[in-house]
Amino acid sequence: MKKRIAKVLCAAVLGGSLAVTAFPGVAMAAEKEGGFKVAYITRNQSDPFAAELVNQFTSQAEEYADTFTLDTFDSQADSEKENSIIEDCITKKYDCIIVQPNDGNLQQPYCQKVLDAGIFCITTNAAIRELEGGSWVDGDPYAQGEAIAKLAAEAVPEGGTVGILNCMPGNFHTTSRYNAIKDEFIDKRDDVKIIGDYMEEEATEAAAMATMEDWATSYGRIDCMLTTADLLGNGAYEAVKDDDTYDGMLVYSVDCLAKTVLEIKDGVYTAAVYQNPPALAAANLKAAYDLLTGAETVVNTSVDSLLCTSDNVDQFIQMYIDQGQITEDEAKSHGYEAGSTTSILDEQSDDSESEETTEEATDDSTEEAEKEAE
Repeated sequence: MKKRIAKVLCAAVLGGSLAVTAFPGVAMAAEKEGGFKVAYITRNQSDPFAAELVNQFTSQAEEYADTFTLDTFDSQADSEKENSIIEDCITKKYDCIIVQPNDGNLQQPYCQKVLDAGIFCITTNAAIRELEGGSWVDGDPYAQGEAIAKLAAEAVPEGGTVGILNCMPGNFHTTSRYNAIKDEFIDKRDDVKIIGDYMEEEATEAAAMATMEDWATSYGRIDCMLTTADLLGNGAYEAVKDDDTYDGMLVYSVDCLAKTVLEIKDGVYTAAVYQNPPALAAANLKAAYDLLTGAETVVNTSVDSLLCTSDNVDQFIQMYIDQGQITEDEAKSHGYEAGSTTSILDEQSDDSESEETTEEATDDSTEEAEKEAE
């Protein structure tokens, strides 16, 4: 189990790290009679990314069945509902509560209630890092936004027309991604015409389509859409895909859903950042295990993301085939033959294992040299 988790955590490219706070002398806790109970409260299971994260939690939790059971709850993009679920989980005496906040500012006091009740609390995607005694597992949203912003800064033609879509006010992830877009694109490409810089309340295709239709009517040709979530990018593309005026429009986003990957393969979508749900789920469950068994008292883990472009899109398609989210026939209809390359996650794991083997060999050589010198 531990080897598999290590592999998943190593599948990374966008500047993250693994930082676990250890406390010497913490003994392994005795197993709880009947096992521990862990709750995972998702932000909005109708969101494709959040739904996939739930799927990863559920499937990977089976590996910990001898230690804890996992129950999942859906907040349905409602902060009041999420806070109510948190309070209910406290009342039901869960041993560890993992929260994916809808709005970190609104969930923070309720997560603090979890900790004050003597229950472990982990926040994730987006983490609430200000909790006293709280743990977190997260990606680096600024790095995610930075990756697509830098690509756009290089690709958008001089004097180009650009639209920017953000979503979910108060969400740490989308706010951080937008800040990166501002730093790496808006502030550095003062030659472009930004026709819209808009905040959608929720990340939905319908909302993005409506905004894009308004912009298309008002401004005509748009050269680039920079968005903080796939559903916004998908909606923007869907709104104008049948209009030749927008052929070659650049589209960037974060999430890298299966639909987006196929659009990148088709050449109608430019790039997206994969938040790595398998690694996020693995790190959260490992954190819960370490907290419940007494191996750690606080865990802070940063999980890296992966950038998908036309250069490596086949590996993302293979990943989604392996996960059952894209069928082989569907992939073939988009020009990819199943099995013709490895999954992007497999490649990252292989690279990590190679690095570990090299390090071990180097250590062995050093030890042998030291012995000979003696």
